[in-house]
Order: sequence, then C-alpha cells, then structure tokens
Amino acid sequence: MKHFDHLVYLRIHEGCNLWCEHCYIPANPKRMGLDNIATVPKTIAAFAKTGDHVRLQWHGGEPTLVGAAWMREAIEIIEANTDYRWSHDIQTNLMKYSPEWAALFHEHFDSHIGVSWDPVIRMSRKSEDGNARYESGFRVNLAQAVADGLAVSMTITATKPFFERFRNPLQLFALLEDMGVMEAHIERLTKVGRARETWDAIGVRHAEYSHGMSRILRAYQAYLRAGGRVRISPFDSMVEAFISSDAGLGCWSGACDSRFHTIDANGYKSGCTALTSEYDNTRSKANVIRIENIGRARDAHRVNCAACNFKAVCSSGCLALEVEDGSGECSGASRLLGTAQNIANLQAKEMGV
Repeated sequence: MKHFDHLVYLRIHEGCNLWCEHCYIPANPKRMGLDNIATVPKTIAAFAKTGDHVRLQWHGGEPTLVGAAWMREAIEIIEANTDYRWSHDIQTNLMKYSPEWAALFHEHFDSHIGVSWDPVIRMSRKSEDGNARYESGFRVNLAQAVADGLAVSMTITATKPFFERFRNPLQLFALLEDMGVMEAHIERLTKVGRARETWDAIGVRHAEYSHGMSRILRAYQAYLRAGGRVRISPFDSMVEAFISSDAGLGCWSGACDSRFHTIDANGYKSGCTALTSEYDNTRSKANVIRIENIGRARDAHRVNCAACNFKAVCSSGCLALEVEDGSGECSGASRLLGTAQNIANLQAKEMGV
C-alpha cells in the first residue's frame, strides 16, 4: 500500500467461466462497456488529487472474458488521461490465457499478473469431475504463463479445505515452487455470495483462521531460514509492521475506508470488492453487506478494540466479517497477530533493534 495513493477495483465483467464454492459474485450479469471506462478518470477525480498514483485492479467475475483487444482499448482510453499516474493489476483464473493476453500483460502490466487458485472448491462446472477438469486446464496455462516470462502472484483463499489440504505447510511451499510461483497471498474468506450457502463446508471461524494461519506463519519462518524463495503475504508485512511499528497491514489497516474503491457498470462504490461484491446483483439471494458510510461502520466494528494490544497495526479487520463469531477470537485475528509479534520480537533481538 506504500506504492500507490488509491487502489481502484474495476469490475469489468462479473460473469465467470468457472463454478466456485466461495464465489463473491455468483451469476451476476453486469459488465462494463467502453463508455463506462471513459468515465473512470472523472469518477476518480471525486477522491484523488492530480498527480496521484492510481492503481487499477482489473477484476470480475473473470475479467479476461472481455477479450484482450477490448482490454487493450480500455487501458488506452484511461491512459489518455494524464491527470494521474496509472498502473495496472489483474486478477484472473487464467482459463482464457493466450498469446494475445501474454502480449498485453507484458505491455501494460509490467509482466506481472495476479492468478487465483484454490484446492477442491474451484470447478470448471458444478459436477463430480469439475475440480479435476479445472485443475488440468489451469496447470497447463499456468506453466505456459511462467514459460512466457510472466511473474505470477497467486491468491489462495483461506477455506476449510485449504487448511485441511496443507496441514503440513511445507507441502504448500513446495507446490508453489513446483508451479513456478514466487509470490502468493492467502486471502481471508468472507461470508458473502455463494460462500453464504456453502459456509458449513468451506468456512472457518475466526479462531480456526488464526490457528491455521499461525501454523503456516511459523512454518514459513523456518522455510525462509532454510533458503526458501517463495514470498507469502500477509506474513512478511505482519512481521515488518511490528518491527517498524508502522501501521499499514493490508486488510487489517483500515485502508479500505479511504484508499480502496470499486467501480462497476453501475458506477462508484466505496471500499474494496469484498465489501461491494453484492451491490446491484439482481441474482443475489441477499444483499446483506451494503456499507453506505464506511467511517460509521468502522467505528461500530471497533467497539471492543479499546484495550487491544494490536491497535497500532490493526483497525479491527475486514468490515465484511462480523466482529465476534462465538469462537473466542475477533475479526482482527488477535492470536495470529500475537504470533507475528513474537516472531518480530525475536528478529528484532537478533538484529539488535
């Protein structure tokens, strides 16, 4: 977050070519046209200053369903505006990967792409062999992307099947290395979209999340000491935040309150895509997360934070999560933060800080 002033999620195509048990935006027909894209700089002017670095996260659904030619034209339309410094990220399931996409990623995305992968819960279709079909296609395309010289940052969702699959975290690190992935991010699952229906099978309570992530964090530190090359967030930033006493810990930081934004076919929404995933979705069974005033929502979220030891790095966690879920842990994952703090204390002692 130190490398941009505003992060803007552009939900350009909210349909998808996969069926996933945790999908934020199931079966949403909305998509942006080039006329919508042309209004993006004007929309951004409501919260950004001239000269700001605006990082665009091309998102969905599955954004590559618009086609490489369409996205190239969309990027050119936006970059014709010189009021801001633009940079681009994309989050894709990689199923539509092609030479045309590779060329676009090298030209406009600094040869770096975000890729989503999850064990078990991602499927080419809702069927018994859906996951196997997905895996076979995904692995071929991922290997080609790596061979094409693209740096891949892989996002994995912290679900029950994920923690069960990687009870030994060293297996996760080895898998990432085998796939040629040098960066990964373990993302918190929120109870929105399809995950509301599948929560009993894939959801984790706050205490389970803290325990599972703490186990991976401890193994990750041993992995790095042994010369491991894959970098996994949010672990590094957690430890660094405690060493430097510098707030800015991803989804814990509260940056979504003023620096994260979403734009879709129907216009602007404040906050990241996890907070706005069900806005205007006519096919959603429930629109339970509709935060009109993030400031008030954050104040309500902090109701039990007054005596917390981690206020310097945590702003109560993601607003899409309930503060307490009966597991004895909070939405900020205080036990996980405690693990990070202990590791930071040991590292600081070793460095003589």
